[in-house]
Amino acid sequence: MDILNSPHIPPSLIGALTFYPFLFTTLGRMQAVKNILPPKADTQKQYHLCNKIVASVHSTIMTCTGLYLLFTVDWSKNDISTYKTALTPFLVGLELGYLTQDTAFEFYQRAKFGVGSNLILFHHVSVILGSAYYLYALTINNPGPYFIGMLSLMNMSTPILHFRWVLQSNGRTFVNSRLKRFIDTALMVTYFWCRIFGNWWMGVAIGTKLGMTWYEAPFHIGKKFTITTTTMFFMNVVWWLILAKQWLRSVNSFYFTKQVVKKSE
Repeated sequence: MDILNSPHIPPSLIGALTFYPFLFTTLGRMQAVKNILPPKADTQKQYHLCNKIVASVHSTIMTCTGLYLLFTVDWSKNDISTYKTALTPFLVGLELGYLTQDTAFEFYQRAKFGVGSNLILFHHVSVILGSAYYLYALTINNPGPYFIGMLSLMNMSTPILHFRWVLQSNGRTFVNSRLKRFIDTALMVTYFWCRIFGNWWMGVAIGTKLGMTWYEAPFHIGKKFTITTTTMFFMNVVWWLILAKQWLRSVNSFYFTKQVVKKSE
C-alpha cells in the first residue's frame, strides 16, 4: 500500500485501541491500584484513577518516542518539516487511538456516574478530528519528524498533572503542604516548556532550515498543519494562563496570607 496514494491506517492506531482499554480493565481489577486511594474512595474515583494511569502510560510512551525521533532525525535534510519517517504515522496513530478510547471513557463516565469535563471532551474531540485529518493528509503529504516530534513532547506534563491528582485525593495534608507548591511549580514550568516554548522552538528550527523567521515558518508547512499548530498554540497559552493563575493564588495563600489564630479566652 503506497502511503502517498491511498489512505493510511498505522498499526499503532489498532494497537492503541486494543492495548489501552485492556490496560484500563486490568488496572480496575488490581487491588494494588485500589489501595492507592483512601478506602472511602467511591467507584467513580477508582475508575478515574485507572484512566489517569492509562493517560500517564500513554504520555510517557509519546514523550520517549518523540525524543527518540528528534534525536535520530536526519538534520542534514533541508525539508525537515516534510520528509517521511516511519515514526511520524506511528505517533499520530497512537495519539488518535488513545484519545478515541479516552473520549469513550468521558461518555461512559457521564452515563454511569453523571460527571464529566466539558473542557476535556472538547479538547479530545478537536484533537481526534485533527489526528484523523492528519492521517488522511498522509495520502497527500507528510509534515515530517520535527513537526510530529515536538507535538509529541506536549505529553510531557501529563504524568505530573495526574500524580498531583493522586496526592490531592489522599486528603488535605498534601493540599496544605510545600510539596504541593513544588509539584504545582514543576507542572507549570513543564507545561510551559513542552507546550508553548516547544511550539515556538519548532517554528524557529523549521524557519532556520527554510531561511525565514519563526513566525513565517508555520505558513510554509501546509495550511492544514498551520491551522493545527496555531490552534494548539493559542489553546495551550490559555490553559497555561489558567494554570499560572491557580499557581499564584496557591503560593500567595500558602506563603503570604497570614492565618488569623483566635486566642482562647
